[in-house]
Amino acid sequence: MKKSLTFFSFFIFIVISNNSFAQKKSKSIDENYLIGTYTDNASQGINVIKFDAKSKQIKLLSTVLGVENPSFVITNNSKTIVVAVEEIASENGGKVTSFYYNKKAKTFIKINSFNTKGNHPCTVAFSPKEDFVLVGNYSGGNLSVFPIDAKGKLSEMSNFIQYEGKSANVERQEKPHVHCIAFHPKENIIAVADLGTDAIELIPFDENSKTFLQNEKALSTKVAAGSGPRHLVWNKAGTILYVTFELTNEVGVFQHKDGKLTQIQTLALTNPTKSGSAAELRLSNDGQFLYASVRGNDNQIVVMKTDNLGKFNVIQTIKTASMPRNFILTKNQKNILVATQGSNLISVFDRNEKTGLLTATSNEITINKPVYLFPF
Repeated sequence: MKKSLTFFSFFIFIVISNNSFAQKKSKSIDENYLIGTYTDNASQGINVIKFDAKSKQIKLLSTVLGVENPSFVITNNSKTIVVAVEEIASENGGKVTSFYYNKKAKTFIKINSFNTKGNHPCTVAFSPKEDFVLVGNYSGGNLSVFPIDAKGKLSEMSNFIQYEGKSANVERQEKPHVHCIAFHPKENIIAVADLGTDAIELIPFDENSKTFLQNEKALSTKVAAGSGPRHLVWNKAGTILYVTFELTNEVGVFQHKDGKLTQIQTLALTNPTKSGSAAELRLSNDGQFLYASVRGNDNQIVVMKTDNLGKFNVIQTIKTASMPRNFILTKNQKNILVATQGSNLISVFDRNEKTGLLTATSNEITINKPVYLFPF
């Protein structure tokens, strides 16, 4: 009897172990991303790709049509609502468009669109409670706010901020150019980069108000004339704001304390220039490494690492295909996917988690003019 029970127990253990192994073996390591693009015809739009973190292969899953130049695209936390800007120009500006995503059918249904009252919208963000969508209009030099409901339906604009002024670079800074919106991770403020006026705006918000932004309480921080702040990234604590200066190919590090920004470091990404094309900026999950892309004649990713005093130093410059407009660190932080607008490619780079250094791989996929990646 004891032998039978022992054998039976052993058999149960084998079955459970095999099932556990099978579950582990079958566990998906795929990561999906939405790809914002510039479109040349009606057969192009928002692309959905799958990245296999094990094989490092990229596969195109689908393309969302009926949207023009969806250069920046985001989702709500539950991945059921997709919002994209349509980076176009018209009498009423560009557009912001929402979609409902059916997870079972894996289909996208367009909900509605609104004009943004500013040409060439190039940045978009959900508010923390996902009750509002904020849009920055590059050529319009303004900021638009739209209420959005739980089903993804946008409503008429509730707030609009028009910036004024210009700066030192006559060709690129002839007027305001809003280029990025970044929500503070803990406080009710947003940071806005204005490339045209060399300013970073800190604007308080109230999610329970009808207008959302509290324009009258905004605080403007001027940066070096002709630098052109483009992309913004907060650290997790919200004590540091990192900024790419597009026109001078630099990264600025700002301390955030008592509601004010103080620049504490500037890092050069290339040789000195006043007509640069620095673009995206990403921070690793551990906060130890910064990554910046530079387009134009350079076409490279620059890797920066913190020292014991919290200062960053450049540790690597690695070449990419043409015009690395945007890139993203994968979920496991072991790879970087680089969208190169000029080469119509998304390329995979290996990343050493300990050293932060990158290595090019041969894995890539052809996508028409990819300019943004967002986890999906």
